[in-house]
Amino acid sequence: MIRVVLVESSLELIPESIQNHPAVISDSRRRKKKPKDMILDDSKHHAAMKNLPKKEKRGRPDIVHSCLLSLVDSAVEDLEIYVHTINNEIIWVNRETRIPRNYNRFIGLFEQLYKEKRIEANGKVLLEVIDGSLDDVLEGEVIVMREGESLDNFKRALDSEKITVCIGAYPHGDFEEETYKIFEKANAKFAGFGEAPRTSLYVVNRVLALYEISKGLIDFC
Repeated sequence: MIRVVLVESSLELIPESIQNHPAVISDSRRRKKKPKDMILDDSKHHAAMKNLPKKEKRGRPDIVHSCLLSLVDSAVEDLEIYVHTINNEIIWVNRETRIPRNYNRFIGLFEQLYKEKRIEANGKVLLEVIDGSLDDVLEGEVIVMREGESLDNFKRALDSEKITVCIGAYPHGDFEEETYKIFEKANAKFAGFGEAPRTSLYVVNRVLALYEISKGLIDFC
């Protein structure tokens, strides 16, 4: 079994400190939603974000969107998906969830999730904000993907009964110090695709492909 955790994901509601900014108010009126119920998006709220702490890692829910689409499209059936947000929330994503391919519909769905804490359809939970922290979802052999590492630890972990792969889902920067402490507590090992910077989506796709090949889910000639 493989568990993928999108770590420090650039996904959050608009912070209270900028809810009265003109850029936010304008978007709020256009969408007919209260600012507190809207997801922060740098493409719309850039002017409001200039004084936010860690602004380089925030306001990019499109990264989460693209990564989730790849994860649910994967041929891996024994896949568990979690989103750990920049505000330390944990979102469980049902493997069978059909993530909207339209970005605006995706945003609407996750705004609904933040409001209701759970999304259900036909008696099945599809998305849920769960109690707990990053510590609680790091199980089995924990591999953290980051720049400057080789694939050796990931390749060795493929023989494990359960592997948890952590992938940063933010545009710039490194994991926070507190996150590294959690990785250390979980005895995490590091892996990556060399020195070149890689996007979150690239890493997700490569991790899935290598896992699929190792389990014989796809042919590799």
